[in-house]
Parts: sequence; C-alpha cells; structure tokens
Amino acid sequence: MKGKARVKKTTLMVATVLILSLPALAKPIDQTLLVTTADGVLRGKGEGGSKAFLGIPYAAPPIGDFRWKAPQPAARWRGVREATHFAPNCYQAKPEPFGPFTQEFLIQPPSSEDCLYLNVWTPAKAPKARMPVMLFIHGGGFSSGSGSVPIYNGANLASRGVVVVNLNYRVGVFGFLAHPQLTAESKLGTSGTYGIEDMIAALRWIRSNAAAFGGDPRNVTIVGQSAGATGVNALMMSPAAKGLFQRAITHSGSGLGRTWRTLEQSEKTGQAFLAASGAADVAELRRMPSDQVWNVKAPAEGNLPAGAPARGWFFSPPIGGEVWTAQSSDSSAPVANPVPLMSGFMADELGSLDGRIVASTPAEFEKLVRTRYSASADRLLALYPHATDAEVSVSTRQLLTDGAVASLVMWGAGRKQRGQTVYPYTFNHPLPGPQSARYGAFHTADIPYLFGTFDLPNRTFTAADRVVSRTMQSYWINFMRSGNPNGPGLPRIDAVESAASGVTAIGDGTGRIVRISTPERAAAFRANFEAQGYKIP
Repeated sequence: MKGKARVKKTTLMVATVLILSLPALAKPIDQTLLVTTADGVLRGKGEGGSKAFLGIPYAAPPIGDFRWKAPQPAARWRGVREATHFAPNCYQAKPEPFGPFTQEFLIQPPSSEDCLYLNVWTPAKAPKARMPVMLFIHGGGFSSGSGSVPIYNGANLASRGVVVVNLNYRVGVFGFLAHPQLTAESKLGTSGTYGIEDMIAALRWIRSNAAAFGGDPRNVTIVGQSAGATGVNALMMSPAAKGLFQRAITHSGSGLGRTWRTLEQSEKTGQAFLAASGAADVAELRRMPSDQVWNVKAPAEGNLPAGAPARGWFFSPPIGGEVWTAQSSDSSAPVANPVPLMSGFMADELGSLDGRIVASTPAEFEKLVRTRYSASADRLLALYPHATDAEVSVSTRQLLTDGAVASLVMWGAGRKQRGQTVYPYTFNHPLPGPQSARYGAFHTADIPYLFGTFDLPNRTFTAADRVVSRTMQSYWINFMRSGNPNGPGLPRIDAVESAASGVTAIGDGTGRIVRISTPERAAAFRANFEAQGYKIP
C-alpha cells in the first residue's frame, strides 16, 4: 500500500509541475505583430528594426475565367492569416543572367498565375503620426520580376519611418496580352493592361488598409524602376488611378524618345498569338495550362503582323483606353495625375543596358549617332570629335550623358507647363563588385542604396556606400513626406524650370549640376526630338 501511495504522490507532483510549466513553455502571441485589415487579421514577423507582413492578397487569383481580366477583390478570411512568407512569383520563365546587374534580380521558384500578393514593412516602433506610404513597382521588362526578390526587402527603409509596400503584378503574356475579344470584354475600353490594372488594385488596397499599418492613405508615393518606372508613368497618365497617389518617383524610365505600341498594334500581335496557340478563341485560350500558354512559339520572322516584335513574343502595356491614355514621353499630352515627381537616370545607364550602343571606333560612333539621333546625326557628328579611338572613348560617354540630360529636362519642361513639378537627378555612384570600373553606375545599381540591402553576393560594400544609401534615402523620404526632396545637410535638387535646366548628381557627395555640355549640342538634341514630333517649351 505504501508503494502505491508513493507512486500516486509522485505522479501527482509530475503532473502539477507540467501544468505549472505550460505557460512558460507556450510562446506568447506578440500583439504588435497582429494587424487587422479590411479582409481579416494578419500575423507578421520581426525583421531587425522593422516588422514584415508578407504574401498579403490584394486581389483574387487571376486564374480560370479571371485570366486576362481586371483584378477582382480578394476573398476575406476568418481567424489569423500567417503573413511571414512570400507568395509565389507571377508566372514567368526563370531568367538567365545577362549584363552586369541581373544576379541580384533573379527570381526563385515557385511561380504561379495565383500571384496577386503584396508585402508590407513598417518600423518596429511606429511614430504616433501617420507615416508616408511607398509602393515600389519592380522592373524586369514587363516579362519578369517579383516583390520577393531580396534586393527589394523594405526593412531597412521602413525603419526610418516609412510604410514600404511592394507587389507582384502579372507579367509577360498573362499581364499584357491584347486582343479584340478581350477589348470587347473590358469596361475600360482596352486590353493588354492587366499588369497596370494590378498596380491600380494594389493602390486601392493601400487606400483601404494603410492606416492599419500606421500609414497615411492620403500620402502615397509610387516608385518604379525601369519597367516599373514605365508603370509609374502610365499611372500618372491614367484616369483609372486618379486620386490614389500623391507623389511619384521614376528610376530610369522618364523622358523623351521612348514610345510604346498602340492598342491596335498590340491587338494584332494578340491575334497572331491566338492563331499560333491553336486555340479557336480567347475562351479556349483561357482553358490552356499556364506552361502551354507561356511557351506558344512565335511565327517565323516575316509572318508577323504590323506592330508585332521582329523575333519572338514581347508583351507590354499598350496605349489606349482609360488605363494608359497617351504616350508618357509626350510631355504635351494631358496628365490625369500631375503629382510632384522625382525622376532620374544612371550615369552609366545605356552602356549597361545594350552593348550595341557603346562605340570604340570612329565607324561604330558614326553608326551609334545615326541610329539613335538620325534627325540630327550630321550636326552631332560635327560637334563630337571622333577621328580616333581615343576621341571616340571620350565622345561616346559625353554623347550619352548629354542625350540623357536632354531627354529628361526637355521632357520635364513640358511637364512643368502641364502643372507638374519635376525634380531631376542622376545617380553616379559605382556599385562595388566584379568589373565595377568598367560598368560604373549601371542600370539598377541604385536599388540596393534605396533599400539599404547590402548583403549581396560578390559585392563588398563599405562605409562610403552606406553614406550614399543614407543620403539617397533621406532625399526619397523627404519627398514622400512633403513633395520636395530637399532638407538640411543635403545638396540641393532644383526642379526643372526650362529646357536648359540641369540635373543634380547624387552619389558622389558633391551635388554638382550636370548640364548638356555645350549650347550647340543642346540645340542639336532639341532639333532631333522636335523632328520626332515632340513639343519642347
């Protein structure tokens, strides 16, 4: 009996210890990581000095009958939704590395048509006042890219008092296929703009939910790089996006010279695509598996309709309808959202994008000038010495710099006449890494400085790089807060006043003003753009 009593007593003691230990073993719920949105409750995670809420649906999956349709409202959920992992990328091929810059931008699996999700970063300790909200739109030539790529992580930038949002939007054929049947279905009088419509849906989500994250839904800045900058330009032109944002920033994407296909041209490409797919109509094409649609082979060269690409398929948003009303490069066109704008280019932009425009011999230089600036080619060739390879080396860089400045400030002068304030800049800090001296401040090299994402492979960042990042972030945050990038301790960025304005160099700490190198060269560039039909004040 005594033995049984000892066993019962021991069992009771163990059970008591276990019960008393349960509160200590259970992980308490951090209420600061819970956010109640219009669709339900989210649980995020801590990331250093910030909080992250990942993989949030901002629209319904665009699958089945919703393929090639405007984004639909996301479904609500019950309980707590885990928002601690990224959602799949929008369907795309895994891109192969090219150029000096793509290693940081390559997506990782999985990809899916069910991809309309966004990510939010907020400071770990939010201020009492509502914070500005930034929506970042990734690049990728409208055929690739994702908000989950690590270089776009918003934790560092958010820690400085900003709500940072990025998104996935439909790309390639799923984002930008136009066809007369699809246009007839649309309430906006267009087709092939689904990726842009996704951006608008994300802005509507921000309007409804920013306050839950401490953000000000009436102080939203849209920021885009490369194709994302084109998206920003489209949104500024779009009546469908009216009132959804208050400021805009374009990295490598604004200015004179770049035109996009019209709806009619894109529809012809869509008709060729449908025929090549073997589907009888759009309804049948909607039933095809994703990989089968993505891998439809282009007709042989010479059998493509007018407006279609010369080799393979290339899908991009067309001009027409209420989504993108006019060419953004036409600074005389009406602007539905003439918000304050910061716009800039990389000091070594063009050479990193396309090796064909880098000349090393007099013959190559002449070909470059005649190809890019045909209307003023003779004038420009007379103004830029190119008799020797040494002269070509100097003149090529100067020509491309002058052309970039001319494109931006002459465009900005036209926007000023439309009531829009444009702050122009050029980023001239080389990104460290292999062949840094060769490529300099190349296309995309500014992105890690904006986000403070310095844990990149093959690149050793220094204290000087972190100073550049801090300076760049200060400009951007000032602009998000007030519509003016300037502030104490920062070299001044002046708004465009005329076609003779300069752009401010940021990155080398000098704040120097970069202008077209001579008045004669400025006049030649002006004549070239005017010959293309642009109206320059």
